[in-house]
Amino acid sequence: MPLSPDTQAPGSDPGLTVPRLLLRALSLRGLTVQHLPTGASGASGASGASGASGASGASSTAHPQPLPLALPASTRPILTATHLLLPALTPALQRAAVAHAAAHLLHSAPAQPPNGLRPLAQVVVGAIEDARVEQLLARELPGVRAWFDAPLRAAWQADGLSFFALLSRLDLALHDERCPDDHHWVNKARTAFDAARRAHGLEDAAAFRRLASILANDLGQMRVRHEPRQLAVPAPYRDDHSHLWAHKRNAEETQNLPAPEAPPPVGRPATASPPLTPSPRDEAAAAGRDTPTLHLYPEWDRRLERLRPDWCTLHEWAPVQAVETPSDAGLGRTRLPSRLPLPSRPSVGPGRRLRRQFEGDELDLDAAIDAVLSRRLQQTHDGPVFQRRAPQQPPCSLLLLLDSSLSTADQDAQGRSLLALEQVAAWQLARTVLAARGRIAIHAFHSDSRARVHYRRLLDFGQALDARAQARLEALQPAWSTRLGAALRHATRLLTAEPAERRAVLVLSDGAPSDIDAHDPRDLVEDARQAVREAAQRGLPVYGLIVDPGAATCARRIFGVHRHRVLARTAPLQRQLAALHAHISGI
Repeated sequence: MPLSPDTQAPGSDPGLTVPRLLLRALSLRGLTVQHLPTGASGASGASGASGASGASGASSTAHPQPLPLALPASTRPILTATHLLLPALTPALQRAAVAHAAAHLLHSAPAQPPNGLRPLAQVVVGAIEDARVEQLLARELPGVRAWFDAPLRAAWQADGLSFFALLSRLDLALHDERCPDDHHWVNKARTAFDAARRAHGLEDAAAFRRLASILANDLGQMRVRHEPRQLAVPAPYRDDHSHLWAHKRNAEETQNLPAPEAPPPVGRPATASPPLTPSPRDEAAAAGRDTPTLHLYPEWDRRLERLRPDWCTLHEWAPVQAVETPSDAGLGRTRLPSRLPLPSRPSVGPGRRLRRQFEGDELDLDAAIDAVLSRRLQQTHDGPVFQRRAPQQPPCSLLLLLDSSLSTADQDAQGRSLLALEQVAAWQLARTVLAARGRIAIHAFHSDSRARVHYRRLLDFGQALDARAQARLEALQPAWSTRLGAALRHATRLLTAEPAERRAVLVLSDGAPSDIDAHDPRDLVEDARQAVREAAQRGLPVYGLIVDPGAATCARRIFGVHRHRVLARTAPLQRQLAALHAHISGI
């Protein structure tokens, strides 16, 4: 029986009548359903942009209606505000593609601004959005869930670790909660997706976009590579996500994609993300020398409870004058204040004052007041109430070790990054120590797996705090991860050569150790704890100042109960750093 004019447009392809009717029934929208030309090339424009040129090579017989955009060479469906373009699919895949498009039409906001999201982050957001809208549609129409099941299982790469394989594992894990998967990133995504669904509901698209941003950040930390020109939608029935984003219409801009690089974590400043594998010239420009000196260090295996010999390769960059090139002008380097107020110099008298002693030359006023209060409250008090002078302790040589990982690029409400606060606090402390005729060294570290732990000596013991030292400290940029154990072992080695009688290491960091090749966070925590023990065996105490209240347990585990302080981000870092130095020096 022939179709009515409402359902069969003149010149339309009869083979797409069923998908056209199914799309209208599911979405209550009458989109044009057409075949995707196999010979088309170019780039997709803005979603739903009508009136653009048709696809090159499209037959006027097969496609009587003008296409809304220039088409890419694709094997996946393309959805716009007016068209659904289907490649050559089996009837089962065609049915799943129509249902998936209907889910987006009902529950997704089209033409969203990317807001600086890199291609990898956009793909992860699209994968999370696919799972969200499919579950919403299946909640309304439970039968469609089976349409998605077989294609997702067919695309599943159970043991793959590439970006495409991880996406296929993510798609099936979010579709079937009972599907086993031993990858930590996939399991994190499944757990977080379920938590967001319970806390906010599937209708809250913003909550799931925040989740996708976190997952994209994790992939960036894992150095998972994504080639923008390659296919990034594993399931053949799902569209290419072009309708989700307000992409530029200029095909040349899309064709001239930049060279593939590791995307920075979502929300980071663009200047904080270095190339995936920096060239020796890039590292030399940052450190001011041609090549680094390589050192091999062991690492603690918490499962075997022994050291793995020569496990980490540390790249040491010596403190020479930083050279600024014209290309560095726009990097937004931290500028240290030229006239920081110099704190009052600690008194260095004939000796130090010991309070609350059983014997002494004079009363300790605080202890005497406590004794009087206890007597009036009819409480026993037999504590010491005297104070006396003791010989002055020898000065302490302090090695200040700065965490310069990528997380220190996070900005506070005033737009200041943690690394910028670290630089100012370190500069202030160095001026204080040198004004008191003390000795201080300022070093920094970050890591890119165990093969590349970068260690920068910004100021060494005995060096002048001049313009060159200031330039080196200002040029420090955040990058990569935090492999603390190897950096501590190298700092201990350098500090051992310092001839002072009293020596100590002070670590200034923003959280727990982490790196891309350490999937269990306990591994690097235990390695850092072992490095602190090794330093203590050499008579070199290690202290920690951690700017993250959530890392209190980790800091206590690494540094010990009495050798660490945990600060909130809003705490005055300069004051706390000076107070901890005074505690270490016994001032």
